[in-house]
Amino acid sequence: MKGSQGSASTPITVRVPGTSYPILIEDGLLGKAGERMDGLMAGRKAFILSDTTVWELWGKKLLRSLAPRRPPVILVPPGERHKRLATIEKIAQQLLLQGAERSSLLVAFGGGVVGDMGGFAASIFLRGIDYVQIPTTLLAQVDSSIGGKTGVNL
Repeated sequence: MKGSQGSASTPITVRVPGTSYPILIEDGLLGKAGERMDGLMAGRKAFILSDTTVWELWGKKLLRSLAPRRPPVILVPPGERHKRLATIEKIAQQLLLQGAERSSLLVAFGGGVVGDMGGFAASIFLRGIDYVQIPTTLLAQVDSSIGGKTGVNL
């Protein structure tokens, strides 16, 4: 779906047992992420989780979009082999050290591995905090960011 020039697309609502959430699909959405998440971020601490490769390629653009907010960034190594409980523990420690609280928001910015880990970490941190996925790969856009599947490998 392509939004018309200069306007937002109509969100697609995903309904899962007990809740629902919107999916936004729009040209240039990364540059508008701050505007689109303004209501979600208002009055709460936000944190970004990304892998080092995605962050190097697209991190500055996301931060420009979020300005004047400067959420702390938690970086993990890229790749499926890092989708482990040990990495989740490091993410949780970083959230704690940087002042995350029950009302905080975690933004998972990356492919399926980051989305899975971000969702899993958000679900267990302080018995669950809100999270948003900004998928950066086609597979993450059509698979791992839809339906609430999260987890790590054992």
